[in-house]
Amino acid sequence: MSAESKEIVPTQRRADELQHEIEVIRDDLAGMVGELDRRRHELLDIRRNAVPLIAIGAALLAVATGGIALAVARRRRRARLGPRLDRLRQAVERMIDKPSRVANTPGVGRKIVGAGGAAAASVLAKHLAKRLVAERRAARAG
Repeated sequence: MSAESKEIVPTQRRADELQHEIEVIRDDLAGMVGELDRRRHELLDIRRNAVPLIAIGAALLAVATGGIALAVARRRRRARLGPRLDRLRQAVERMIDKPSRVANTPGVGRKIVGAGGAAAASVLAKHLAKRLVAERRAARAG
């Protein structure tokens, strides 16, 4: 046997071993996916699990409703005159304590980001305008 054929045989044998391992793994995965699908069908079988599914749905609905009710109550409480005046008093106290923080000027980083964002928005708007004009011309011509 030549040196090339000696190298090909182990390589082919290794390829066959890898192919066999892949097939075994694929069969295992197929079995797992089948089992998961069976369990999903069993879990979501409405006839067998109606009471737990309804209870879970009701609990989720109650949590969502409670969250909305709390948010509405908090908003109403904050909108009353007393809490509004309290927040105004706190803001004035902060303004007196640290007047340098009242009218902060943006730092260099924020200025750079703002300029970059404005430039990107300008380029995007220009591109979209050109595209819109081209589409309108094509619609009129066609």
